[in-house]
Amino acid sequence: MKRIVLLVLMVISISLAFGQKAVRQTASNYLKEGKLDKALETINQCIQDPSTAQDPKAWFIRGNIYSEIAVTKDEKFKSLEPEPLTKALESYKKATQYDEKREFAEDIFQKVNWQRNTYFNQAVDYYGKKDYKSAMMSFDHSYSALGAINIPDTLSLFYAATCATMANERIQAKTYFIDLLKLKAKSVNIYVSLSELYRQEKDSSTSLAVIREGQKIYPGNMPLFLAETNIYLTFNNTDKALSNLRLAAKKDSANPSIYYALGTIYNKLVDDTSKKADFREQMFTNASDAYKKAIQLKPDYFDPIFNIGALYVNKAVYYDDKAKNLPLDAEAEYKTLKAEADKYLEAAIPYLEKATELQPTDVSTLNSLKQIYIRQQKNDKIKAVNEKINAVQKK
Repeated sequence: MKRIVLLVLMVISISLAFGQKAVRQTASNYLKEGKLDKALETINQCIQDPSTAQDPKAWFIRGNIYSEIAVTKDEKFKSLEPEPLTKALESYKKATQYDEKREFAEDIFQKVNWQRNTYFNQAVDYYGKKDYKSAMMSFDHSYSALGAINIPDTLSLFYAATCATMANERIQAKTYFIDLLKLKAKSVNIYVSLSELYRQEKDSSTSLAVIREGQKIYPGNMPLFLAETNIYLTFNNTDKALSNLRLAAKKDSANPSIYYALGTIYNKLVDDTSKKADFREQMFTNASDAYKKAIQLKPDYFDPIFNIGALYVNKAVYYDDKAKNLPLDAEAEYKTLKAEADKYLEAAIPYLEKATELQPTDVSTLNSLKQIYIRQQKNDKIKAVNEKINAVQKK
């Protein structure tokens, strides 16, 4: 009797399974006929039934239906689902999960890769429009598409991280870069970018730790070396920063950024009143030489051009201050000091004028020039620079 009952139950189960497979085929036929509403309704009935809830083909067909909804121009079908690509991806993920024999693996890959490329191209379009947050989200979707079928798309993830950084989405950017490292992605830029995010957060220890990890994989790499130096600069470790930059200048003597960075450190030491006068004088020479080298390598490099002009102006101020503090009867020394001040102001002019050519709206440069022109009584140039300042301030 029990065997008869069991046999009856087995027959019922088989009948139900065959019944749902027929429903699955009906959904597939509706899809081929373009009847997306009926196809969706039918396939959802199929996957909700216990006998076919784990049927990879049913989930694959469901993914195809949602993919067609995503591209249809028929408003009746477009309204079936607000996020059809997301639903399609969920379906393909389920199909992969249940497809133990990998019968549909190649077909699923082609469908998911199409979806990945759709998101990727969308992200590129957003990036071209400088909509970096939207680009980040689309690259994230692009990454998730292949990730749904267990294929790590590190390229999309790297671009998502880059766009997150550009959109100032720092927390998300860090998450992306950390995920890239977990996926064993190979790129110096990952370590440099992640370290930079921690540096901006004033987390020196983690910032340095990231660089150290990168240097284990890429020993002697210059971008990592410079990132390490930048950390030292940020946290006022002048000695280590200076040591690194001097070594960097020997390794990469054609890099203007290195000489500019050297100039800024020497410049900082010039302003350090706790140092002896002869040391500060040597640092002045070093700063001037470093800035000049940076400009020689890159003639339109605004930062060293402006800085060397400011360096000379400050030197002139130094001599002016010394002259002001002389006793009234020290006339000869007074004239000597004022002549020194004038010499450095004259030396500053071509650099500051070049800086205004490169960045015409930089008011600090224009004001510096104005003060020098006033001192030199160059009325025509005072008028011209005033007009530029007024024009900037009206904007």
